[in-house]
Amino acid sequence: MYAIPAAAEVLGVTPTALEAALRRGETIASLTEGCGLDVDRMTEQVLDAEVPDIEALASIAGFDSDEIDQFAAELRNYLISFIHEGEQAANALFDGPVLAAA
Repeated sequence: MYAIPAAAEVLGVTPTALEAALRRGETIASLTEGCGLDVDRMTEQVLDAEVPDIEALASIAGFDSDEIDQFAAELRNYLISFIHEGEQAANALFDGPVLAAA
């Protein structure tokens, strides 16, 4: 996942330090606010780091454009939840299959 390295770079910390803070119950949003940075900007930077590569991989894997759009939307929802509420909350969004059967 590129979210951790991308967020760590913006925060000016190592990915390992960010992961430790997340394990302690911090969120990327709370850390961003604590550093006096804009959470919306952080969200955009994480999405920009993650989504295009995943869309490219889905295309290479043979998904059609509708499936890629759906997957990208679900990925965005996951990442926004991950940033604001943490990994557990984000994972809870997708306890089952994410792509609808065609």
